[in-house]
Amino acid sequence: MPETSDLARSFDEIQVYDNIAERTGVSLDRAGVRGHGRVCRSFTELFAKARRFGDGYYYLVSTAWPAGTQSVNLSREWAALG
Repeated sequence: MPETSDLARSFDEIQVYDNIAERTGVSLDRAGVRGHGRVCRSFTELFAKARRFGDGYYYLVSTAWPAGTQSVNLSREWAALG
């Protein structure tokens, strides 16, 4: 069983394409993603960076991915006011 400190150092590679985020199955340690501009510590940070940078590969802390999901639609549903 990995220690909590080990989990904080593990990152999953996430591919974002056409506002859909999916894990690629690649995991890296903190040294493997050091200096990369698309490292995300939370799912909220992944959402913000994907909107800013667009399609591509991102690195998300392994524990931040929503449990039981294969992919996540990052496009926001807009509700009418009034």
